[in-house]
Amino acid sequence: MTDLLLHTCCGPCSTVAVPAWRERGVEPVGWFENPNIQPAEELERRRESMLRYSRAACLDLVIPEAGEEAPGWATWRETQTSAAPEERCAACLGMRLDAAGAAARRLGFGRFSTTLTVSPYQRHDLIVRAGEDAAAAHGVDFVYLDARERFRDSYAESRRLELYRQPYCGCSASKWEAWHERRERARRSA
Repeated sequence: MTDLLLHTCCGPCSTVAVPAWRERGVEPVGWFENPNIQPAEELERRRESMLRYSRAACLDLVIPEAGEEAPGWATWRETQTSAAPEERCAACLGMRLDAAGAAARRLGFGRFSTTLTVSPYQRHDLIVRAGEDAAAAHGVDFVYLDARERFRDSYAESRRLELYRQPYCGCSASKWEAWHERRERARRSA
């Protein structure tokens, strides 16, 4: 098992996902494309963090040329302003994993996975559904690896490597939600 394209959401999640794959005898190739991340400065911080990690881990990394926010995501976001979080997350995961499945096919990989499965805050059922849909659409396999038990390990490894650790999932709605959740926690602990 060495032909795996690994969609990478960020450096911190990669710090535990890549070793988990290597422990299974798989040498993944990282692929960083995250069209939902807003604003452009946040996307750049995450891209730089991923580059730093890939150098430290000797991970081959593919970063497609991209501008800021992907047009498909921007269009969906603008037309779905009242979408429920589950609907928004399903659309986002669908777009990201469909692009990963297409890239796997285009680059000659038989299968793909994602580092999104490190986070206990992600909807793993939606990740699996999006991955399987993308696999079927592009004639490749989606391999799910639940790495949530290693999530806390990513904190120490991120500090050790001085990786930027993002405070929200990626889209502007998740940034707003994370800000309100932190504010509420601070209010309750005061």
